[in-house]
Amino acid sequence: MDFGIRDKVAFVSGGSKGMVREAAVMLADEGAKIAIVARTQGPIDETVELIRSRGGTAMGYSADLTTRAGVRDAVAAVTAEFGAPDIAISCVMENIAGDFEDVKDEDFERFFIVYAMSVVYLAREVIPAMKEKGWGRFVAVGSGTAKEPVGNIHHMLANTTRPAAVGFVKTLSDEVAKYGITCNTVGPGWIGTDNMYNYLEKKMGIAPDKVGEFLHDLIPAGRVGRPEEIASTIAYLCSDLAGYISGNWIGVDGGKHKSLF
Repeated sequence: MDFGIRDKVAFVSGGSKGMVREAAVMLADEGAKIAIVARTQGPIDETVELIRSRGGTAMGYSADLTTRAGVRDAVAAVTAEFGAPDIAISCVMENIAGDFEDVKDEDFERFFIVYAMSVVYLAREVIPAMKEKGWGRFVAVGSGTAKEPVGNIHHMLANTTRPAAVGFVKTLSDEVAKYGITCNTVGPGWIGTDNMYNYLEKKMGIAPDKVGEFLHDLIPAGRVGRPEEIASTIAYLCSDLAGYISGNWIGVDGGKHKSLF
């Protein structure tokens, strides 16, 4: 299957680890030029080297994507190296777990920046060039909590702030569809990344070898998702083949969510 994205420029935030890293590799294998943008230089360099070792084209840039200036400078650096992004994947995460009485007002404000404003900042920097080109793909990587809040794992902050990003992406999709730009949100369920295992162990006391048992009855598929399973969804939404999919929240969760819409 040809994704039709050869020589397209992909700005991949959070692309140095986990499922988004897998998506970056898939896009590179399809011929896209990949910019890995994240906080920590070591994993960035490792991912860039991996892509290059497979014959792909990649660069790395370390930035704080929770600030407008950080996003602006990152997009400028990518544009100088490869040209303006045709594809943008937004994935910025932080872990502060707690119930209502455990978290502070400042935590809510911080998470709104992390989970909502980081998406806005990236859209502001990449959408204008996409409009000029008449083609673009914007994918926000969110969470299943945006559609079905989870109440038993101390997710007050994520449950409250993630839906804002979904609303933004949906509204943005209406405004830019006529320019050949699609905008979608992907909602991962329980995906077997280091981040997930660390969260469950540190915040809930569930050892990695007990995670499968803990989640078995919560997920109809009876297992944790593999990073490449969500990565393939992200990559497809970035392809030329997905030109008629826009404004959607797409869950990749093994059937966990029970809502129809």
